[in-house]
Amino acid sequence: MHLLAIRIACTDCSNEWVQLTTDCSDFRQLRTPMPARLLKTDHEHLSFRGDLNLEGAELRLPEAETKYLLLSWLLALSVLIWISSADCLAQQTAMPSTSLAESLSEEVNDPTSTLTQAQIQEFFTPSQYGTNAQPNTLQGRFVLAVLPHGPLNLAQIVRPTFSLVTIPQNRGASTRTEFGDLQLLDLFVMPRSLTEGIDFRWAIGPYFVFPTATSKSAGRGAWRAGPAAAFRYRPIPGLLISGLIQQATSFAYTSPDRTPVTSVTFQPMISYQLGQGWYVRSSDATLTFNLRHASSTTIPLSAGLGKVWKLTNGAAINGSVAGEWMVYRQFAPGTEQFTLRFQMTLLFPTVEL
Repeated sequence: MHLLAIRIACTDCSNEWVQLTTDCSDFRQLRTPMPARLLKTDHEHLSFRGDLNLEGAELRLPEAETKYLLLSWLLALSVLIWISSADCLAQQTAMPSTSLAESLSEEVNDPTSTLTQAQIQEFFTPSQYGTNAQPNTLQGRFVLAVLPHGPLNLAQIVRPTFSLVTIPQNRGASTRTEFGDLQLLDLFVMPRSLTEGIDFRWAIGPYFVFPTATSKSAGRGAWRAGPAAAFRYRPIPGLLISGLIQQATSFAYTSPDRTPVTSVTFQPMISYQLGQGWYVRSSDATLTFNLRHASSTTIPLSAGLGKVWKLTNGAAINGSVAGEWMVYRQFAPGTEQFTLRFQMTLLFPTVEL
């Protein structure tokens, strides 16, 4: 089992060291009785003032149309308000909360992280090929962290995704709002002992798409299933390189006129931590390859900025904004040309099923 040693130093007595060892490769929060005051924390070191008292200390381990558009812009306004109030929040936040926010800002960009989340995203497309309409997608997603159990004894990530899409009706500006297909991703995170010596983690599992769309143009009308895999690699502190690949093949259809679907999607992710919970990333674009003859291929590119704020009740909020540009398309006459992405996520570091 992979062990992590956490060193605790007294700033007034630097020759005296106390070492804590845990069988978990990450930690969420160290609670100590007063008057110990935490000065600095990261994944390897915890530093305290000289009046440190560890007696009773507790190490906590990972545990339709008009209303729709109004909600979209309210979400965008909320993200801007968070960004403008960042300095004020930073001054009011204690050092342990800042350090935890920095840790969480890395985890939100890690597809293999066992961090429970409730996410809402708004995709607004002011420019789309083949139409004058401006489509929207409102997406809700839950990321549920499941503790190791059963014969595999592996940590698990269950991620259902729901969507409400506003799609063009023709080449003009008219649109209509429908429910999209439901997606379900189930990843099993491999133990770190398999990649000991490098900061690398990976996960594999099944991927499902259910035909819950309320119109033909809002979904593919097919039951689909296939494998999925994710990875993350941290070559240097602050830089995270990761990715998520999903493959789905149709095996049943909602009507006889539906066509077979075989697709592969790859979401490359790269992020860098700026400190104080801020990060920059290119993680929102998803490359789509449909493997049937004369089917569509799209390759977008994205760039964005985000921040994590620690709340007083142990939870946190992650907000981000990003732009996405379509750099290559084939057999895709009606795809997005430019998209703005707004995202708000509630983070629950201590919640695990």
